[in-house]
Order: sequence, then C-alpha cells, then structure tokens
Amino acid sequence: MNNTAAIPAAFAATLPQRARIAALHEEDEDTRTFVFRLADSAPALDAAHPGQFLMLSLLGYGEAAFSFSHLPRAGAEPGTVTLTVRRVGSLTQALFACEIGATVGLRGPFGRGFPPDGAERPTVFVAGGCGLAPLRSAIDVHLRERPAGIPVAIVYGARTPESRILRASLAAWQAEPDVMLMEVIERPTIGWSGRTGLVTDFVREAVRAIEAERAAICGPPAMLRATADALVAAGVAPGAIHVALERYMKCGTGLCGHCYVNARYVCSDGPVFSYAELGTLPDAFIGCGSPPC
Repeated sequence: MNNTAAIPAAFAATLPQRARIAALHEEDEDTRTFVFRLADSAPALDAAHPGQFLMLSLLGYGEAAFSFSHLPRAGAEPGTVTLTVRRVGSLTQALFACEIGATVGLRGPFGRGFPPDGAERPTVFVAGGCGLAPLRSAIDVHLRERPAGIPVAIVYGARTPESRILRASLAAWQAEPDVMLMEVIERPTIGWSGRTGLVTDFVREAVRAIEAERAAICGPPAMLRATADALVAAGVAPGAIHVALERYMKCGTGLCGHCYVNARYVCSDGPVFSYAELGTLPDAFIGCGSPPC
C-alpha cells in the first residue's frame, strides 16, 4: 500500500519506490544488467532523461547511486528501471546475490542529464568500460530522434574483448545506418582483430569521419579529461562536449555535501557538465569517483 499521499510532496518525491528484480543479464564477470519492475506507478522514473541517476537501497546494506542504462523514452517498458551494475562493494555484492523476485528500493530520478536537444547535429559518443551503461540510453534516444542521414560515431573502449558490456546494443548500433562504431581493446587476446589501444587514440578519427559538432563522454576518471582534450584538439567546442562527472553521492538532492566540487554539487548541478563548465571547476577531475554504473 502506498502511503505517500499524506506526506508533503517535497519529501514524498525522495522516498524509495518498491521494485522487484524482473530480469537480469550477465555482461561480464563483474557486471550485470538488472531490470526492476516497480510495484506502483512512478511517472517521474518513466520520464527520466539519459545521464540522470537514481538511488538504489537494499535492506541492511544502505543505498548507492546508479545511472540508468535504458529508459522508456529509449524503448524500455514503462514501469521498469534498467541498471547495469558493476560489483565493487558490499551493496553491489549483496545485489548480485539476489535472485529474480527480490525487492529493492528506488528513488529518483536525480540530477541533470545529457542535453535533450542536438539530435540534428553529428555527434560522437565516447565510453570507457562500464561508462557505456549511462551512455546507452543517450545513444538510443539520439538515434531515435535524429533526422535521417545525420551521422553518429561511437567509440567504446574496454580492457579485454571479454570485458565488453552491452554487446547486444553494440551489435544493434553497428547495424544502424550512418553509424560508425569503433570498439577499442586495451589488452587484446588471441582472436581479437579489431582496434587496439586507448579510446583517445581514435577520437580524432571519429570526429573527422562524421564531422562531429558535439560529443558525450562517460568512463573511468583517468579517461575523461584526456578524451575531452582530444575532442577539443579535433575541433569540437568545449561547450558542445558533455562529460558525465561522478562523485560519491549520498543524498541525491544537494543536501549532504559529499559530492561538492568547488561551488557546484555533482548530484544536483550535474552529473553531466559541459567541458566549458568544468573549466571553471579546478577540482572537477581531482578525486573523481568511478561512474555509478
């Protein structure tokens, strides 16, 4: 029974929604995609934008921030929430031990995602590791909304061929018209015949191939600034480069201060910032946490 009707709206919006694990898919040894079905209607979650995040709670283990990896506006079923989660701590360890039907709490969405406009402009998406999860919905929405003939480039880097995630999406994007997919492996194994190196090695090629005017980046902290700098060097304006910046986020509403960076809160002012904005935040790339995938 939902008792939020008697609670002020400002507080009700922050209460966890009950949800059950409806499906799961193994991405690699330590990454899994979960589909949660909400017990009650949650229009705000159905209307979430790419790049936003939510807080997932598990009884006895607290809660943590995770970015959406699929959204209703990108084709997911309304009333469901899809998260691609990497096993890195006690909460995610406990979540991986859950079976289909287990109950969790979800609250959100929070933050500012990737800009909702720009589908008419050639765009390059650059992801590293599990940073592909938050970009998945941004890519899917962009492909659904772009005019015919507008080119897109996707540069995705992983440590090994086996550690690539969301392979069904990668295959689907590869089959889309006017999409250039570049998969880059840092440590190739026997049988890999594709590109090797770092994503930054291939950013200029991607920008030139589609004459990119804008970009979106998500991935490990070490690659964010290097990739943004490579995009600027390739001719993309800093204001048209959008970076998913992450910190440890506890409340999601800009109250606790855990994610404070200079004069901004990552949870409420971000987590997506333009590279031009980040130029005014000298601590933006200092102590940056892993993406909440």
